[in-house]
Amino acid sequence: MTNVNSSGTSGKPKGLAFSHHNLIAQLLSIRAANPFLHNEHIPEAFLPSFSHIYGIVSAVLLLAWVGSYVQAMRKFNYMQYLRRCAAMKATVLRLVPAVAARMVKDPEVRRLDFGCAQAAMCSGAALSDDGGVLNGYGMSECKVTLLGETRTNKGASDGRPAAGVSVRIVDESVNDVEPGTDSECLVKGPTVFMEYKGNPSETQAAKTDGWLRSGDVVRADEDGYFYLTGRRKEPIKFKGNQIAPAELEAVLLLHPQVADAGVCGVKDKELDTELLLDEKREELLEEVREFVNARVASFKRLRERLVYMEALPKNTSGKLLRRHLTAKATEMRRGR
Repeated sequence: MTNVNSSGTSGKPKGLAFSHHNLIAQLLSIRAANPFLHNEHIPEAFLPSFSHIYGIVSAVLLLAWVGSYVQAMRKFNYMQYLRRCAAMKATVLRLVPAVAARMVKDPEVRRLDFGCAQAAMCSGAALSDDGGVLNGYGMSECKVTLLGETRTNKGASDGRPAAGVSVRIVDESVNDVEPGTDSECLVKGPTVFMEYKGNPSETQAAKTDGWLRSGDVVRADEDGYFYLTGRRKEPIKFKGNQIAPAELEAVLLLHPQVADAGVCGVKDKELDTELLLDEKREELLEEVREFVNARVASFKRLRERLVYMEALPKNTSGKLLRRHLTAKATEMRRGR
């Protein structure tokens, strides 16, 4: 048995228990999807958290099995990471959406040689439809669940279920929904964790008839490709409509002056709903507001202040800690 921590994006990290069978199933599943990306000829630089399942599987177990070469970084620095990848002629780039978006806009990146790169892999949040990288989806409790394919024109799709994994998209009554419907993703397969250590009640709540309730909102198209939308508990409510923060973040990142973006909601007593928030750099922020509002439905428009921040709160895996944004937004609103 192996014990690791969850990433803690929606609360305190939880202790997770995995069996030897869980881990071996994950290795086989990853290699089956894109075998040419996981072999002894693959060098890469990586910033793994060895206490989380992603780092354990991708930078330790997979490396030991196939004999690939990984340089582990102690601390992530955007340009240092890219320069190291270029210098070592890395064949795989592992990115989060904010880094991928920044690379596209950064003229410094054009001076680096990534000619050896066979793929750029991205996970952690939704990407825009024109994202030209290999996407994937997973969580600590079930590891890599959806894997993008190297030969597809599905843009921002997170791919199809990994080998041995079954995925359903269900409504609140746990009934399967039609393709194109955004709803919760359920996962079943040999990669799903055993239990939350010392917390049987949470373990029971996380599983329904053998299916893991991810809490993530996903949709599938007619061809069986899946797209991550956001977290089930994160949507912002506005006049009866639900807005996925991740969708607005993807639009914000399209603006050439935006390096990273986080969207959260705060309660507004007059409307009895939730609003988007931010501050400073008024001219640029107003330009960003107009940029986003021209690209989304009227009920999804940015309606309150925008706030400039030097950096967004994220965990060691690069995932946005939205609850910290919400706490900061609420605090700022009280101080008005």
